[in-house]
Amino acid sequence: MVDIAISVALFFLAALFEIGGGYLVWLWLRENKGLSVGLLGGVVLAIYGVIPTLQPAHFGRVYAAYGGIFIVSSLIWGFVVDKKNPDRYEIIGALIALVGVFVMFYIPR
Repeated sequence: MVDIAISVALFFLAALFEIGGGYLVWLWLRENKGLSVGLLGGVVLAIYGVIPTLQPAHFGRVYAAYGGIFIVSSLIWGFVVDKKNPDRYEIIGALIALVGVFVMFYIPR
């Protein structure tokens, strides 16, 4: 159970770095926040690229499962940072994606 908790934490940490880095690049290019913000975003995105390598599976499975976590994390980011409440269909879709993550990644083979 501890291994699953660590794995889930790594997925959400990766999502934080990917979304956060992408957001910083977005601010730089779309909202003229300056090159330093864009460079910081690039560094954060590079760190994101390392985090999934800590998962105990092959590349394809890790990134397929991560896609579901990214969906949920994006809705959380939108709620916390952009102050946008997800609607019921976004929540239902995110839950479906999470079920897919657990089936793909955590059911023993």
